[in-house]
Amino acid sequence: MSHDNDPATNRHADHVLQCLQYGRDNAIVGRDLRAKTGLPDRVLRKTLEGIRRGGQVVISDTVGYYLPGSLEEVQGYIRQEEARARSTFFTLQSARQLEAKMKYPGEQLTWGGGEM
Repeated sequence: MSHDNDPATNRHADHVLQCLQYGRDNAIVGRDLRAKTGLPDRVLRKTLEGIRRGGQVVISDTVGYYLPGSLEEVQGYIRQEEARARSTFFTLQSARQLEAKMKYPGEQLTWGGGEM
């Protein structure tokens, strides 16, 4: 199964998936998943990203990593990730404002209905 164009991700993906079980009750914490796979944290996270981009849903929450075992788990994961995305886009607003100020110094710019 191809999960990503990164050879390291492909090499580790099947092993990581074998360590995951279905359902939140069977979640595995990151520390234990790293121990089972022998992967450093950064490699494990990159591998999980590649698996997800390849179309497999791997849920991660406060309990750990697991494969979805119910509709409710999938819906909860969707809500969690949508909230994370909204938060990221909100925090980017100040960076976009600074970029505009630096790109157009001295100009009166508006952002989100107000002046900058």
